[in-house]
Amino acid sequence: MRIEVAYTQHVGKNLRHRGQQDALWHGRQVLQANNVASAGYTADKAVITVAVADGVSISPSPEQASRRVLDWLAGEIAFGATFDIGTVRRIHGQLCDALGKGKTRGAATTLAAAQFTAQSCAVLNVGDSRVYRITAGGDWQQLSRDHTLLNVMIERGEARAEQQYASIYDCLDSCLVADDEETDFAVHRFEVPAQVGDQFLLCTDGVYGSLSAGELERLTEPSASTVVQVKQWRKAVLAAGAPDNLSMVLVRIIDNGTQRANA
Repeated sequence: MRIEVAYTQHVGKNLRHRGQQDALWHGRQVLQANNVASAGYTADKAVITVAVADGVSISPSPEQASRRVLDWLAGEIAFGATFDIGTVRRIHGQLCDALGKGKTRGAATTLAAAQFTAQSCAVLNVGDSRVYRITAGGDWQQLSRDHTLLNVMIERGEARAEQQYASIYDCLDSCLVADDEETDFAVHRFEVPAQVGDQFLLCTDGVYGSLSAGELERLTEPSASTVVQVKQWRKAVLAAGAPDNLSMVLVRIIDNGTQRANA
C-alpha cells in the first residue's frame, strides 16, 4: 500500500493558553511542539497508524496526558498490538499508573487514531478529536464520534440533533482520565474500505473549532498534494484566530495494491 502523509501543529494564538497540550503521531514520530511547519512523506507499507490527542485544558498536566497516550499507542502498535478497544483500555491503565497519583491525578486527554491497510481504514476515538474521510469524489464523512453531553442526550431522546443548544452541552462526556475510578468511558470504533484517492483527516478541536467541516471542505483542492492541502488548512485556521492548540494529520491512499494484484 502506497500512501501520502502530511501533518502540522501549532500552539494557537491565545496567549493565556498553557502551551501545547496537543500531541500528534504521523506514523513515524510523536510530536508535541508549539510550531510544527507543514511537512510530509510518502511511504509504501502494509500497515500504517496515525493519531492525534488533545489534552483537556481544565485537567492537571494535560500535555503529559496527550503525549504519553500517543507514545504508548505508538509503542503498543510497534510491538504488534491489535488496533482495538482493548488496546485503548490497556493504555488508559498505563495512564492511571503513571499520572493517577498526586498533582497529576485527573490528567486527561482525547484520542483519535486511524490504522490503514490495503483493505480498510479503522478508526478509534475517545472524546471529541475527529477523523474525517474525504472520498476521491470530494464527499466528506465524519468517521469518529464526538463523546459529548449533547450526543448522549440525543441518544437518550432528551435532545434533538437539529436543534441548537447552549455550548455547555458540548462538554466532554468521555475522555481518557488518569484516575483508576474513571473507567466508564466510551470508545468508538468504526471501519470503512480504503479506496485509492480517499483522504483521511485527523484533527483536534483547535482545527474544526475555528473552521467548520463545511469551511474545510470548501478549502479542499483535490489536485493538491497532502502537504499543500494541510498548509492551506493551517493558514486558514490561523487566519480565523486559532484560539486553541491545533494538530492535524492527513493521509491519502495512492495505491492500495489492488491494481498490481489484478495485473
